[in-house]
Amino acid sequence: MADAEGDFAGQVALVTGGGGATIGGPTALAFARAGADVVICDFHARRLGEWATRIRDETGRRVLDFHLDIGDRPSVDTMLEVAGRELGGVDILICNAAENILGKILDYDPADWDRTIDVSLSANFYLARHVLPHMVQNRRGAIVNIASIAGWVGDPNPDRGEPAYSVAKAGMFALTRNIAAEVGPHGVRCNCVAPGLIWSRFVEKYEPEMRKFREATPLRRYGASDDVVEAILFLACERRSGFITGETINVSGGYYMRP
Repeated sequence: MADAEGDFAGQVALVTGGGGATIGGPTALAFARAGADVVICDFHARRLGEWATRIRDETGRRVLDFHLDIGDRPSVDTMLEVAGRELGGVDILICNAAENILGKILDYDPADWDRTIDVSLSANFYLARHVLPHMVQNRRGAIVNIASIAGWVGDPNPDRGEPAYSVAKAGMFALTRNIAAEVGPHGVRCNCVAPGLIWSRFVEKYEPEMRKFREATPLRRYGASDDVVEAILFLACERRSGFITGETINVSGGYYMRP
């Protein structure tokens, strides 16, 4: 957001999957540029450290970075305890971390199913449950869940399959609505962003087969990181979206048009 400077001054934003080059890292950097102190966590230590250093160097904001598995609840407890002690608690939660283990349902390992659901859905419930009391007490706060249009349509490529991931992302839509309904009376909002084909290492890996889906997208292009980050900042900002809660914005170039 070109004019977002100061929108999040005095607030603390927690971004999971904050070492990701496509959504997590750029989102955390954008919040810091707009005045927030940030907490980032990721399973990948090197990328996490690189983003933490970049955010500190470019913005001068306080940054806490945690190398952890978002499905490891004791580690998450430690992160939240440290964030509360050092920064005063979380005002904005961006649930971005996810895991996608590909496979067809008939061959899918139940352990892979459990792992994907735990990281991509259950961990977000756990985080929300722990940060919401601070938001409710302050009568201010925002959660933005990162889902996927896979939650609406499944994997459009039946030869590959991502059943657990698409189920988890569909669950994010329902989790968003339940949180919004429960905490709305306390001034806290919860919304969701569902990206479509956003250029990333994953899309690059499967690019030859992705082209037909790009051509089926009305805007005839892959999405960019900024397309998603702008939607996240919009939904997190009370000034810009203060009367929006319980909603899912599809950032898919029109590939999925929600009825």
